Amino acid sequence: MSIAFFLSPEGNLIHVPQNHISMVIAEPERFGLTIEEIRAAYEKHKERIGVEGEARKELLLKIISQGWIRIRRYENYWSVTVPSLEPPVWERLQHWAVQMLSGTNYFKEADREMFLKISTQEGDIHSTIGDLADGSFP
Repeated sequence: MSIAFFLSPEGNLIHVPQNHISMVIAEPERFGLTIEEIRAAYEKHKERIGVEGEARKELLLKIISQGWIRIRRYENYWSVTVPSLEPPVWERLQHWAVQMLSGTNYFKEADREMFLKISTQEGDIHSTIGDLADGSFP
């Protein structure tokens, strides 16, 4: 299983034990949603609650637009979805990268050259976690 996190708008790193959408469903208020909004999204897409389909995408994009950052470590890269490329977002990401390289209670990234794909509405940016930690933003 890969490691996953949310980075809150305030910069708090939250470990995601399973998948991102299950955490949002379990704690909708934490993410600025209601269970009714979640049900409505799944009904709109004719999906069962918890399925990782179009409703999941819609709900995660909604909370990301409100400042949350979605992070997952796959076998060969980090996938990060951000609300924007504004300086405060880069600062939170840089702090996160430093945390990953130095280690947290959940994970330590041993490879400074691990590929990093940062997705925004404007497109994708590629870097490494070491460059991000060092403050080298594309």
